[in-house]
Amino acid sequence: MIRFNNSINSKNKKLLNLFLNLIRKIFGGDRLKRLSKIIVYFSAKINREKKEKIKILDFGCGSMEISKNLQNLNYVEKIVGVDIHKSKFREGKLEYIFIDDFFKNNKEHFDLVFAVDVLHHIGIDNVNEVLVKLSKISDNLVIKDHFEHGFFSRQLLRFVDFYANYAFDVNIPEKYFSLKTWGEVVSKSNLIEKELIQNFQQHDGLFNLILNKKHHFVSHLKND
Repeated sequence: MIRFNNSINSKNKKLLNLFLNLIRKIFGGDRLKRLSKIIVYFSAKINREKKEKIKILDFGCGSMEISKNLQNLNYVEKIVGVDIHKSKFREGKLEYIFIDDFFKNNKEHFDLVFAVDVLHHIGIDNVNEVLVKLSKISDNLVIKDHFEHGFFSRQLLRFVDFYANYAFDVNIPEKYFSLKTWGEVVSKSNLIEKELIQNFQQHDGLFNLILNKKHHFVSHLKND
């Protein structure tokens, strides 16, 4: 399963992505281990509450790398990934559905929806309707995203976003959440924040020095 790429220059950009992935591995930029671990933490917590296997929605899933790390958990029944790429596949517990088709046809209720570094690409002024839409299909939302801390911090986040997403034609936002604006988003969405993990360390090595843990947060939201 490869990462989706809609670019007309996909061959060159795939080569660039291979090079960037090598740089990440050398300098501590592999984020999947810690991100998978935090989603496992919340999914296990929800499973203990429900006392039955759970269904998970990976919102803005990319190539479902995190979901692939979750699929062998014995308490996971299925994981559906949705994104903007017009494709469809099913493999074991994993299923990918084009996002428009999913919201048009979905009748399932999920035990957990997680979105990793997705909302800021939608635009922080537009995420309320997204959270409301997601809260209609799940009582538990886990959001991993970024906090900015002033002008320099914002530009640093934009640079790293460009570095990470150039090969995939992903929109680079003009601004990111602050602790205040995130709280306002949660309030407007009529959700309760059950847990907020600030200073979440996503990277190691050089990457952690460049974009340290103060720029990362994880939030567990529930329906009121």
